[in-house]
Amino acid sequence: MTTLTVTPAARARSAGAGAPRRIARRPGSLFDGAGGGPTLDQVVSGAWEELTAHAVVECPLCDGELEPEYGQHALPIGGRCRRCGTTLS
Repeated sequence: MTTLTVTPAARARSAGAGAPRRIARRPGSLFDGAGGGPTLDQVVSGAWEELTAHAVVECPLCDGELEPEYGQHALPIGGRCRRCGTTLS
């Protein structure tokens, strides 16, 4: 099992098509991010915490606005991105 890290799209594209491919090493722990970036767990957990606080957060996929979706009793049950439609529930 490996840990997935999130890299902003602009930084991922900056390597260019002719750049040599780097092979990522496996981190020592399941919860350590490769290359010092946040892990997928950290990104999703942080977004979820903000959504439950009724805040609009940055979409982990497209950097759009992920806004809370509400269920019964006006409690957040997840979020949906205004730009790409990604849902977090």
